[in-house]
Amino acid sequence: MPEETVLIRTLPVERANSACGYTQGDWECREGGYLWYAGDGEGYDPEDTSEICPCCRTKDFLEAAKDEAEACSSYSNCGDSGTGVDIWASAEKVALRANPVAAAQALQELGVVAALESDDSPDGYSVVLCNTQTEAIAV
Repeated sequence: MPEETVLIRTLPVERANSACGYTQGDWECREGGYLWYAGDGEGYDPEDTSEICPCCRTKDFLEAAKDEAEACSSYSNCGDSGTGVDIWASAEKVALRANPVAAAQALQELGVVAALESDDSPDGYSVVLCNTQTEAIAV
């Protein structure tokens, strides 16, 4: 009796050299593992590295979100507003949806995020500890 071969497709933990196929609305991954806005039909600037792909560069995406969350107590932009806590919570959710395996690994490696949240204290903000789990996330 011949052996049965089963192929299982998994997302790579990190694959930043080519576009991975990730899309979110009109945003698409391009070569280098960065997102570009495809909705306007104008193409992308190969020098623009402002939006990291959460699927193929998951750890880099979360590291950038951690840096931003720990530096921003509040923001407001084009009708959207929030705090460092919101920045982190959103990034964590996006990463876990885009690449659950790599996100779980990256979250464990990143450790605690000291996200800022604006308040009425003399400093104008407080620190909220996020990503405090000590064990790997089951995916």
